[in-house]
Amino acid sequence: MSPVAVVVALSAVVSLATAVLAWHRRRLARSATPLAVGLVAAAAWAGAAAAMHAGLPPAVQDRLVLVQYAGITGVVLCYRLFVDAVTGHRGRPRRVAALAVEPVLLLSLLVADPWLHLVHAQVTYVGDPAVRTPVPGPAFWAHTVYSYAVLAWSAADLVRLRRSATGPLRRQTTTMLLAMAAPVAFNAVSISVPAPYLPVDITPPAFVVTGVLFTVAVVRHELLRLVPVARSLVVDTVTDAVLVVDAADRVVDLNPAARELHPGADGEVVGVPLARVAGPVLAAAVGDDEGETVVELDDGRSLDVRTRWIRDERGDLVGRVVVARDVTGVLAQQHALESANAQLRAHVETIDRLRADLAEEAARDPLTGLRNRRRFVDDLADRLTTALAAGEPLSLVLLDVDHFKAVNDTHGHAVGDAVLVDVAAELRRHARAEDVVRYGGEEFVVLLPRLGAAAAAERADELRRACAGLEVGAGPGTGPDGVDVTVSAGVATAPEHGSTPDELLLAADRALYAAKAGGRDQVASAG
Repeated sequence: MSPVAVVVALSAVVSLATAVLAWHRRRLARSATPLAVGLVAAAAWAGAAAAMHAGLPPAVQDRLVLVQYAGITGVVLCYRLFVDAVTGHRGRPRRVAALAVEPVLLLSLLVADPWLHLVHAQVTYVGDPAVRTPVPGPAFWAHTVYSYAVLAWSAADLVRLRRSATGPLRRQTTTMLLAMAAPVAFNAVSISVPAPYLPVDITPPAFVVTGVLFTVAVVRHELLRLVPVARSLVVDTVTDAVLVVDAADRVVDLNPAARELHPGADGEVVGVPLARVAGPVLAAAVGDDEGETVVELDDGRSLDVRTRWIRDERGDLVGRVVVARDVTGVLAQQHALESANAQLRAHVETIDRLRADLAEEAARDPLTGLRNRRRFVDDLADRLTTALAAGEPLSLVLLDVDHFKAVNDTHGHAVGDAVLVDVAAELRRHARAEDVVRYGGEEFVVLLPRLGAAAAAERADELRRACAGLEVGAGPGTGPDGVDVTVSAGVATAPEHGSTPDELLLAADRALYAAKAGGRDQVASAG
């Protein structure tokens, strides 16, 4: 074997060793599996290319061609799937199947090549020992163009990833782009060096170099698997401090508010341990588990800290997102206004959750904690459809606090708010929480599933009597007994009084108007 052939053979050994290393990382990085398979394919390609120069009989060399091209097509396919994984795309079956079409077609043409001559137009055996020397055919050139088009596509995806990456992540994508350049550089050498000095194709070692550099990127910079998650969570414009850390408590990304938590953390902080970026107090509060806590920093600030795990599609823990909000001022108000502690805490402990949590928060009334009317009509429509399909009644009680404007004008909005809070609490005590809605202002809605008109009217009167027993805000400005609360209620039932939300609400509103006109503090049913 020529010295160059020996180098090609050694590259096959290096490729197999690197494949084993990548395979052992498969549970830590989803990109490791296609990378390991691609390195095995590169080893098969390089091994077959080297064996061609080992003096094997022509018949054996003809069979090695299938191994060689299986490695070639496998390398292109697996390296493309590797880039999909590191850029945040999943290996969807349709995409994998589409990428597998060209390898299957090319290997099929190779089997039939002795008769079709599409891959190799002509094959001769040159030298002593004889070495298989083919003349490329049209299918060979089509395969070459396809392969480099796939590699160019992969390089373009890595360039886009690099533009959004920072710190170690940017250096990692640079390493992978250099890896993609290796086959082009080796081919340039192969073309420029005369055949007598370079008798063996050095493209297989080029793809081995690519795989080795890919492995370096995965092994030395495990932060890569967090890039798609981290960039989607960190919003630079929010006032809360947001940090994303990996499983080793190294900072993956953070927003400007997080940089202000610990003034001593200057310069590049991506890849730096959390304690050095956020300070030891906050790092201790984050701990190793999910949860929430309030901590006091050395400078006297109080932070509400919430930690949530980040898991990959297999459920493995890859990191955590930490959100810290400065609650110093709000805590001071809580100490001064202990009577409103529960409501204040509802405001203090709000946090930017994942989108599902934010949607639920938007549907809650901040004063009473009840659901608001934002999604009530849609929810009512669904529940009406279900009830009517089951042949069951659904009743609705619309309640209004009597003389509420006079309470605000006479005693102030703080007492008015306290009236709404106490009425909401009373309604919640006498009905399911999910059936009580603050409809707007001083109006509330209570849904009564599976209750007909008569039973609903009795239930509405129970709610009225419960609210009539409230005395709110006893003390200066309200008199020794506080504000006496009464409510009026209108009841409507589906399907008797309507089968759509608008019809049912209109019927209940008319009944409420009748209760108000009849002297208030009473219940009226829709006619």
